[in-house]
Amino acid sequence: MATQFHFTVANEAINVQTGKHASPNITITMKEADYLDMINGKLNGQMAFMTGKLKIAGDMGLALKLQSLFQAGGAGSAPATTVQQVIDGMTQRFNAPAAKGMNAAFQFDLT
Repeated sequence: MATQFHFTVANEAINVQTGKHASPNITITMKEADYLDMINGKLNGQMAFMTGKLKIAGDMGLALKLQSLFQAGGAGSAPATTVQQVIDGMTQRFNAPAAKGMNAAFQFDLT
């Protein structure tokens, strides 16, 4: 099942929404299973990009900042098994200091 969601970052705050953003600064496209592997540390983002598992349209600089925007799960935390779990946890894992000065919309198109 395809999943679309986006989040906006402004004033060191995050707003996560399901669906498509009207004018994202960056769009990330990949398979849901690969996305979960990447979130859970089983797939390196750079390797996914180089092998075509991850496609990026828009501001490549934002892609490079993406990992720093979220704190890793604590020791012993269970890996995410659904995209909805990732979406639900984004607000809690958001690293506000890493977003200083950022004003951007990130779109995710997962198949």
